[in-house]
Amino acid sequence: MTSIVSDLRVLRDQPRAPLAVGITLELLVVAAGDAHCAGIDLATGALVRTWAPAAPETRIRPYDVVQVTCDGDLETVPDPTQPEAIALATPPEVVDRITGRRCERLIRPLLHPRNQPLLGVSATAIPFWQRSGDHPSIALVEPEGRIMMIREGSFLACRFQWQDHERELPCLDRALAGHMDRHGRGRLAAGKGDRLVVSLTAPIDGRCHKVVETVLRRH
Repeated sequence: MTSIVSDLRVLRDQPRAPLAVGITLELLVVAAGDAHCAGIDLATGALVRTWAPAAPETRIRPYDVVQVTCDGDLETVPDPTQPEAIALATPPEVVDRITGRRCERLIRPLLHPRNQPLLGVSATAIPFWQRSGDHPSIALVEPEGRIMMIREGSFLACRFQWQDHERELPCLDRALAGHMDRHGRGRLAAGKGDRLVVSLTAPIDGRCHKVVETVLRRH
């Protein structure tokens, strides 16, 4: 009960992006893949997850700034319980890129509290029927120590320390996996101060799983 109450408090304290059909937002990208993009709304500082009807024509990278237009059709959102979810009318369009102090000012207020389980629960998967729009589905995480990537065949795992315990989650960072493959690396330590984008997947066999979407390099 304690972790749920604490989690709800954190979600209430987070800024929320304005949502209305046709409204345009500019987001600092923290993770992107196919038709999904996670980013920080530059106007409000809110962390959002966008879902587009198709993948963008050009590759979107962390720290790009994208312009998005909201749509009212939530059928494009694979998990409607995500409180951060925004359905888009068209794919995101890259309009700028931000690094340095301005970037850090946007990210730091959203870092997951270290005294709480990741996304408010200790388990690595949550039954879909227990999911609620009151609970976050994505977080920016600054681990307590080193981040280690392990590549085994086509699988990429991310190991890191959280609340004095070693955690291991699947990692979906295809750019990082490709880099390790090209250099024949089975293990790779992330840089000091790098962060993780941890999120819940859409339901898989009735359960939403915690994954690392991206290792967010610190600029």
